[in-house]
Amino acid sequence: MGALADYDAYLDALRQNRSADFQMTAGGRASRLQALWPNFVPAPVAPTTSVALDDTSDIAIGPLPTVNTGRLTLLGARANPGGAGGVCLIVADILNQSGGLNSTLTTTQTTNLPTAALTRYTSGEGVMIGVILFAQNGSTAVTVTASYTNQAGTSGRTTLATQFAGTGWREAGTVIPLPLATGDTGARSVESVTFASATSSNANVGIVMFKPLAMIALNDFQGAHVVDAVSAGGFVGSLAQAEPGACISLLGVMNAAQVVTGSILLAEV
Repeated sequence: MGALADYDAYLDALRQNRSADFQMTAGGRASRLQALWPNFVPAPVAPTTSVALDDTSDIAIGPLPTVNTGRLTLLGARANPGGAGGVCLIVADILNQSGGLNSTLTTTQTTNLPTAALTRYTSGEGVMIGVILFAQNGSTAVTVTASYTNQAGTSGRTTLATQFAGTGWREAGTVIPLPLATGDTGARSVESVTFASATSSNANVGIVMFKPLAMIALNDFQGAHVVDAVSAGGFVGSLAQAEPGACISLLGVMNAAQVVTGSILLAEV
């Protein structure tokens, strides 16, 4: 794995101004982790099977800078919230996503599962599982679990039961992380999903597997925010490196629904 030799090398990388851009057409929602890519321009298509994603996928920010033999390193970001209210952007490599699950069924579901094989982070170490809502779901709160294969290749592991649907947990774009079983540090695949009881309505629900790379804090004001890998605060995971072909995209947590646009600054190292 390469590294920037010193501060001058970091400045040289910044001066190249190699960036991947993102733009949203609609505001996110407050107080819950959400995928920002359903609101990207152009709007991506919700999956009808489990799809392994890469840098050409329609949910990826970009276009990403080209690389020769190195890896892309996160140097910083320029982001513009459309309104007042703090925002936390999570830069992640989205490894696969699926759709077609029915939250009114209480039987174990395998529709569009198991998830597509990982093409990056194939050991599963550090890979997270989330339930993603492609449309608004019902008002009845239930719990959901998933059966998965962990980072050691052990199948039949079960995530902790986690709330799904109900107030604050049912809006389109919401991603509900599923905590792994005790001792597990990642997941290679998801084989099935079970809702403990039926929600009051069904919407397109799927599974997303992702590897978090960095978190970027945008303070509680409207307008341009600039963060870098050297200044104190605001960028957890600075200088993180992405695997070749990574589907770099964004999740977010907001305390007020708003549109965010901007660029992620990258360099080949």
